[in-house]
Amino acid sequence: MNISWFLKKINKYIAPYKWLAILLVARGLFEAAFDSSMRMSLKFIIDAAIVPRNYGLLVLILLLLGGGAIVFVFVGLVGDFFAARFGILVTNNIRNSLFERLQSLSMEFFGRRSAGDIVNCFLADTEKLENSLSFGLSIVVLDLSNILFSAIFMFSLNWQLAVLSCIGLTFCTIAPAKIGRIATEESYGLRQKEGQIASVVEENILLQSVVKIFGLQSRAIEDFYVHLNELKKVYVRAKFLSYLVQRLPTLAFVFVQLIVISIGAVMTYWNWITVGTLVSYQVLLLGLNLNILSFTFALPYLIEGMAAMQRIYVIVAEVPQVQDAPDAQELQPFSKEICFENVTFGYSQQRGGINNLSLTLHKGDFVVFVGPSGAGKSTIVNLLTRLYDPDKGCILFDGVDLRSSTQHSLRSQIGLVSQEVILFNSSVRENIRMGYLEATDSQIEAATKATEIHDFILTLPQGYDTPVGDRGGQLSGGQRQRIALARALVRNPAILILDEATSALDPVTEAGILATLSRIAKNRTVIVITHRLSQVLHADVIFVLENGRIVATGKHLDLIQQKGLYATLCQQVNGGNIDVSEIAHA
Repeated sequence: MNISWFLKKINKYIAPYKWLAILLVARGLFEAAFDSSMRMSLKFIIDAAIVPRNYGLLVLILLLLGGGAIVFVFVGLVGDFFAARFGILVTNNIRNSLFERLQSLSMEFFGRRSAGDIVNCFLADTEKLENSLSFGLSIVVLDLSNILFSAIFMFSLNWQLAVLSCIGLTFCTIAPAKIGRIATEESYGLRQKEGQIASVVEENILLQSVVKIFGLQSRAIEDFYVHLNELKKVYVRAKFLSYLVQRLPTLAFVFVQLIVISIGAVMTYWNWITVGTLVSYQVLLLGLNLNILSFTFALPYLIEGMAAMQRIYVIVAEVPQVQDAPDAQELQPFSKEICFENVTFGYSQQRGGINNLSLTLHKGDFVVFVGPSGAGKSTIVNLLTRLYDPDKGCILFDGVDLRSSTQHSLRSQIGLVSQEVILFNSSVRENIRMGYLEATDSQIEAATKATEIHDFILTLPQGYDTPVGDRGGQLSGGQRQRIALARALVRNPAILILDEATSALDPVTEAGILATLSRIAKNRTVIVITHRLSQVLHADVIFVLENGRIVATGKHLDLIQQKGLYATLCQQVNGGNIDVSEIAHA
């Protein structure tokens, strides 16, 4: 990663606003030209006006400078306005591109990148990138322009002194180059560590109930202090190297300036150059020093911006593991069956999934998957909804391989209610409408009536427009679950999937929701993942999974009589106190 890489990547986001960028560059060139002209004017003021006592020329020069100053102020103010506009336009373009990419990424990505670190990219990293644009690139353009015009005027005054100055300035530029690369790497490490800190804070906030119940406050504080100490070490090294890049050119320039002023003074003493030339040259050189100081001041912003761009680019360049094929076809409405044919899938080397699994789900069936934790039940749902694609084998939807179909045409036919119901921080109405964005108010009400939550919603302070709070925190578990059901039903799905949808509810609430489900499940294919016996009694088919494989298939009574894993699970659910023959007639 270097400045050319950075400019190449950032140019993609600057390109839509290229005329604004050109305007800002022109502003910088004008300001630099006027600033250098002010310094150069001292030669004419001294040699052509003051020394020969030419008052008319002196007034003319001062009037020209005054007029230029007025234009300079106007151009500067207008430029500042457009610079602010340019900064937020480019930054929002980056944020939008980053957000769009997140929407297309597969669940595998979110499994290995923490939410806090991703949020840190949106906030801290884009802020660093904005600073690099607002302070870094803009100052660099202005100072490089100043350096260019100052060099031109210095050569016009005395080429020998100018050559000597250029040699010294070249050294000032080369000296920090190597350190700059190291500083960029360290700054990237700092951004990574800050992302980890954000993840730790986010995790602590989400798990506050666990922290308080188990008295983990002191442990959490100790662990956080360790992270802060690690951050301190990375921060000090990264910032010191950035400051060193900033400091070296300034230190080198002090010696260049000392040599030039000494030689210039001797040349003036022997009348090889005029007093006006010496004064003007030294003022230009002093201005050049300020430009270099400003330039090096901007370097840390650029270094941090480059590191931030690298972190952002990692996400933007991420390739989704699940994506539509170029010739993907639209699935027709579900009419026959879904077949898993020798499907194998694993999340990672540490976390398995399913192994060589084959099964068929018929339209209109009430299907239940049971098995111990980690047996692969939820994996089947993840594959069916194409949150992941199989490593081996295929899944056929009415004979069409899901990998050759569009994700939208598949998911538009599926309604999903999971164990952890997360609602958006908006109104009840908008949360339900998330299931089908074109849903009318009457369709939303029909869905809530079907899930028996309509009457409760009417009792809320603002009815359907009542905010549900962050993650639905203003509602009870049962109320959130019914709203989630309404959200799934409003899209009128052919396939309704319930992934441990009632496992966190009390028996009374669960019984009410199950009664609702039995009514709304008519004319739909229902897939239930559960460990509760109450949900399997009337299933058309039950698949029993263990270690990623199907070990038994059948109806409740048949599986009970086999006295295998299913019967054992039933006994465990009931504490081993009820005989399986009694369960069969429950």
